Amino acid sequence: MREKPVPKSDKNKVEILAYTITPLPEGRKFRKRKPFVQDWVEAILFAFVVAMIIRNYTFENFLIPSSSMEKTLLVGDYLVANKLKYYFTDPKQGDIVTFRYPKIEEGTPEHENTKKDFIKIFPPIYINKAHSFSKYPLTAFHLCYYSRKNIVKRVIGMPGDTVEVKNKIVYINGKEFSKGYENYGIALPSPPEPPQVVRDHSYAENEMDIITMNNWYEPYRVKPEDDSTTVRKVFNRDWFGPIKVPENCYFVMGDNRDVSEDSRYWGFLERRYITGTPWLIFFSKGIEFNKLYDTPHIRWNRVFRHPH
Repeated sequence: MREKPVPKSDKNKVEILAYTITPLPEGRKFRKRKPFVQDWVEAILFAFVVAMIIRNYTFENFLIPSSSMEKTLLVGDYLVANKLKYYFTDPKQGDIVTFRYPKIEEGTPEHENTKKDFIKIFPPIYINKAHSFSKYPLTAFHLCYYSRKNIVKRVIGMPGDTVEVKNKIVYINGKEFSKGYENYGIALPSPPEPPQVVRDHSYAENEMDIITMNNWYEPYRVKPEDDSTTVRKVFNRDWFGPIKVPENCYFVMGDNRDVSEDSRYWGFLERRYITGTPWLIFFSKGIEFNKLYDTPHIRWNRVFRHPH
């Protein structure tokens, strides 16, 4: 029996069908390849999120910008801070702690006078409506990164302690608290510039200074045990207290007592602001502590050193 010839038009259909893509199984959707730019954007965003998680909850690196903790920590020390330690324990007396600056600074998203200039996206990212570029808070093309400054100080007074400073010497609960890491003297000019002179300066008892003007400590005054009839009327940098540290708060000071803006100036450090402790100095460049006419150099003896 002869086969029925296939019309020419039908042959073309057969040839076309031979080269078609096999249909996807029922219920599955065809996934289109993502554009190259989208791949890069997603990778960058993922890396940013991971970096933020590490920075906020585990370890963070930062640079010592001021001389308030000299000579324990010098200007130009690059630190890695351990942010895990105080998730599991509370600070102890003598610990060096890192924390977010308790004082709300002007020009930031938290300050009453300027918070209207910012739109919160997700902290620490904001839109800065007032400025397209600024150094602090860091802003570029109106996109702003803001978090409170990292500060490093040493825990001196624990919750419930009575703290007093008499002629620069710290007393805790009536007993002298001197451990050997205290330093005094004002270098001029201040680091990172090489000092040309180191000046000794002391305030007399009842002499007024900036601390006298900011009397945040009034509700926490206590009478001295040795003379219950008198209370020091004027507090200054070198004659301060006695005051009692409230619960969940700490009294912190810098080791370089003459140049440290610490609890004497802005008040107690609340426990919730403490973020970690310096763990390692991984690089250090600058001048030596109060060394006259020194020039900045790499301080190899401080690299990979644990601060304490």
